[in-house]
Amino acid sequence: MEIATCGIGSRHEELVQALGQVGIQEPIGRLEHLDTEARRDIKVLFGWGITQEVIDSCPSLAWIQGAGAGVDWLLPVRIPESVVVTRIVDHFGPDMGEYALMAALAWVKDWRRITQGQAERQWSPYLVRQLAVLSVGILGAGSIGSHIAEMFRPLVREVRALGRKRPQLSGIRGFSAEEWETFYDQLDVLVMVLPHTPETYHAVGAQQIDRMKRGGYLINVGRGAVLDEAALIAAIQDGQLSGAALDVVETEPLPSDSPLWTLPGVTISPHISGPSRPDGMVAVFSENLSRFRAGRPMLGVVDWERGY
Repeated sequence: MEIATCGIGSRHEELVQALGQVGIQEPIGRLEHLDTEARRDIKVLFGWGITQEVIDSCPSLAWIQGAGAGVDWLLPVRIPESVVVTRIVDHFGPDMGEYALMAALAWVKDWRRITQGQAERQWSPYLVRQLAVLSVGILGAGSIGSHIAEMFRPLVREVRALGRKRPQLSGIRGFSAEEWETFYDQLDVLVMVLPHTPETYHAVGAQQIDRMKRGGYLINVGRGAVLDEAALIAAIQDGQLSGAALDVVETEPLPSDSPLWTLPGVTISPHISGPSRPDGMVAVFSENLSRFRAGRPMLGVVDWERGY
């Protein structure tokens, strides 16, 4: 047996069945169930939560296919240079874009007020705002961020996108990392799509939030550690931000005593904006497996200098 899953739990059988439907019929083990001898033959690992112990127990390992877009969980692990690491690409944009749009519309229309009014049986009309007059910034202009920017483009006054280099997207204002001050200036809504790397840790803090329009809104669908949560809390308490939608937080699951649970205007969701659907995972894995065996360049190879 040369292929095994790791860290996907009960979804192992679902994944194996989906791989079989695309023609991959060879045995695929579940690493947690393999003994020391069986692990020595594993060349390919697919999944999450691959620890140093796992790496050390698989001396024949040649390729790791992460089951998500991010690989920050692998950063502390020492991986032999001979092992190729790939991540899922071109798969999460539609789902994460829908989540960001939902969050932005719920904020603009004050959906919290609507549901509260219904729960209290109160008929209290109010003047709702319009998404079309807002300026929306997408922080992170990779495949996911670009897709989200395109989804917002026909619906708002202006879409900005900030990347390491200035993004070149039709109808969207691009900014490089060095132009961050102009990117944030008077922004109504910030959508965060950055991966977590040493470079992006707490990349959004008081300096960035203070440049946004007062009463603005923040949506984080990237990684929790990119946002300075203390700065977010202070900004909401001060009124600089009116709220936030957080699908990711720095410590997951979010501790029950975190002030974010009850902070006015904050919506918490359990990291669901970019689900790893079997069809998407299988499409990338099966293509990469074919490329791996043919010795061809693979999709989503991680650049460890960038951290993703």
